[in-house]
Amino acid sequence: MLLFKLVVVILLIFIVISLFTALYHLNKTTNDSTTVVKTLAVRIGLSLFLFMLIAIGHLAGFVKLNNPPF
Repeated sequence: MLLFKLVVVILLIFIVISLFTALYHLNKTTNDSTTVVKTLAVRIGLSLFLFMLIAIGHLAGFVKLNNPPF
């Protein structure tokens, strides 16, 4: 359970790092847009992997969803 949460947090950190890396390459003076596209593609891939990991974790019982208040 703790390992699953640790993996989720590490993936979130990598997603944020990828986002700021794309921002850095976007603000550089050179007009090389391929690095921006690659880093954003990495970010999208990591986000999809995280979503699938959370869905699998929910099905396996690692992630408990809150009950509605009513």
